[in-house]
Amino acid sequence: MGKKFARKSAGKIAVLAMLLALVIIFICVPVSISGVSIAMCLVPILISALVQSFGITAILTAIMAVGLWASAFVSASPVAAIFRNPLIGIVPRLAVGLVAYGVYHGLSRLAASSLKRYDEVKAGDGDYKKARARAYAVRGGFAAAACLLGTLCNTLLVSLNIWLCYIVGDMPIDSNLPMLFFEGAVIVNAVIEAVAFTLIVPPIAAAIDKAGYGIAGRKRHKRATCKIERSAAIDSDAADKTGSTEPEDNNR
Repeated sequence: MGKKFARKSAGKIAVLAMLLALVIIFICVPVSISGVSIAMCLVPILISALVQSFGITAILTAIMAVGLWASAFVSASPVAAIFRNPLIGIVPRLAVGLVAYGVYHGLSRLAASSLKRYDEVKAGDGDYKKARARAYAVRGGFAAAACLLGTLCNTLLVSLNIWLCYIVGDMPIDSNLPMLFFEGAVIVNAVIEAVAFTLIVPPIAAAIDKAGYGIAGRKRHKRATCKIERSAAIDSDAADKTGSTEPEDNNR
């Protein structure tokens, strides 16, 4: 049991290190497709929202938000100037992980009874495959909704803050580009990111969870282990009782 616990702990630390490394890499090495910048650093944040705790997700989200805001000061992108404003460069990105976490785990709690029923179906039962398929479908749907809403929340807050700061508030900006260009760039990015992340992130999170390195996966593994240990204890007690009732050998 000790070795198994150590192995699970090492796996959990490895997943966290991988997510943090991906955040830092995507901040330092921006990804662009046909000139459109893609915020790939949202991917590890969304994965964390689906498989890790609220605290870990909040920390990774804060690191991502501050890192992207700082990178805007050294970026040569024509839209970088607008993201130097912390209301646009930090606040919307803080919402990504928190919204995704709240949506996924909120929906999971609402459907907890159904998911628990699917998880408790044992291998070999007639409805086992159907129960597995339903559980994966429900969790996959929740994960897709969380990724979509988390990504769109970032876009909506960026657009809202641009409107409040530079259109209503008339704040100065160190750029000659018209505000409509910024809004158009944000919308194009939002469409690409929402579609891509909704398709990419849920399968990755499901694989991590199935391996037992996510919160839900660890809970299911723990419940399964407890059931096995209880069954073994019951069998052991039954064997002891059977042994105690056997007649003694009088031919000694």
